[in-house]
Amino acid sequence: MSAAAPPRILGLGGSMRPGSTSQLLLRRAVSLLEADGCRTSLLDLRELDLPFCNGDKQDPWPSRPDVKLLREEFRAADGVILAGPEYHGTIGGALKNALDLLDFEHVEGKVFGAICALGGRSNSNALNHLRLVARWYRAWMVPEQVAVPQARSALPGGEPADPELGARVDELARSVARAAALLRPRTDGPGAEPLGPESALNVSRTVKREH
Repeated sequence: MSAAAPPRILGLGGSMRPGSTSQLLLRRAVSLLEADGCRTSLLDLRELDLPFCNGDKQDPWPSRPDVKLLREEFRAADGVILAGPEYHGTIGGALKNALDLLDFEHVEGKVFGAICALGGRSNSNALNHLRLVARWYRAWMVPEQVAVPQARSALPGGEPADPELGARVDELARSVARAAALLRPRTDGPGAEPLGPESALNVSRTVKREH
């Protein structure tokens, strides 16, 4: 039996702000996983031309080819790390709109992790709302999450001022990769299927033991 291919992890950056804290941390997470041997890709919503969702999840948007790119990247991924700002107590509009352009066929069964940057004090509002979106899509969200308070001063020179922040981002990234490897459909035998919920419940413990 051949060794399983490493998981494919997509990073989706949802901030429109130049020098975005969440985008820098997302790039850190994706670079770490690439160094670990994962297959990775990164989408920056500042670089995509996406329409506002019109409620039709099957609309191909032929005049907006980046919609197809977004959907294909999600379809190909085993795990996804979402990163963006919290605005007025919830998910930033650009990230939410990108998620609204997807459907179950692109997202269901995949593993998610999330990083949110806040201008003020730490809270989990946007992170909790992203968990609701993932659950609505019948996807998995790892227990780890990263909220970054006072985000504009969190990365002087592009690196975390608090080493614990960097460690938490690394832990989140590796948790997504480990869970994605466990939960993706198996292709190493006839009738192979994804691992069940019991395995998912042990993912966080496994990651913490190994890393």
